[in-house]
Amino acid sequence: MTNRELYNNTAAALKNSGCDFSDYDIRCLMEHFLGVTRTELAYGIPCTADEGALALFNDAVQKRCAGIPLQYILGEWTFMDAGLFVGEGVLIPRDDTEVCVRECISFLGNAPAPRIIDLCSGSGAIAIALAMHYPGAEITAVELSDEAFPYLQRNIVYNNTTGVRAVKGDIALMHSEYPDGYFDAVISNPPYIRSAEIPLLQKEVQSEPVMALDGGEDGLDMYRIIAGCWLKKLRPGGMISLEIGEEQGESVSALLKKEGARDIRVVKDIAGLDRTVTALA
Repeated sequence: MTNRELYNNTAAALKNSGCDFSDYDIRCLMEHFLGVTRTELAYGIPCTADEGALALFNDAVQKRCAGIPLQYILGEWTFMDAGLFVGEGVLIPRDDTEVCVRECISFLGNAPAPRIIDLCSGSGAIAIALAMHYPGAEITAVELSDEAFPYLQRNIVYNNTTGVRAVKGDIALMHSEYPDGYFDAVISNPPYIRSAEIPLLQKEVQSEPVMALDGGEDGLDMYRIIAGCWLKKLRPGGMISLEIGEEQGESVSALLKKEGARDIRVVKDIAGLDRTVTALA
């Protein structure tokens, strides 16, 4: 069997299972488990993988057909040039979150040592991306989940982002540990999906931790906590940058305005959907 034949057979199986991106997923799985590059798939090169590698590959394909996220199967993913370990119990980093990070970078500019706190940090994608951009920064990454916190710690070490301090805690309670006016930036990709919508999500998304998805009855529970407890932790003129669902721009803006934020902006992603709300203290 050639690599191309193996690709065609497995991609067809994955497509029949309902996977929306079967071609891309199979390319990733073949490269990860068999060492077959995308260029090699274009030629009729015989498959030279040993039986052990093929068994791991076939098992991975079956998991993907069953709806296990590609990222969990691979055990790793990339976000803004940071390599991140991911797996069951931690939210998968997504490109949409880059909008939130870029807005923070645009605000901080060339600041040599900004103080930043990343709330609901998960894998640490946001904190680590900012630490790579600001090597001298003091960055606090807060995560409550017992399952996600080890990924956060491991990813900080893996990326050698020693300026990031992982803190296990509840953002609804631990705000009192920091003085008002301490941070230059507060940033977060909090849970924001309405509770009633969780069962309606794609099966891949439902494999991710509910704790990282469920934003309460109206999807705004965490935004209320962040606006009410963390906005005042910013120095005067400091910035808050929050990822949002595409229909939450007005609601999150109103919560921030109620707590005294100014210069509130809703920023769209590459698809033209509302993705981030920013404001100044």
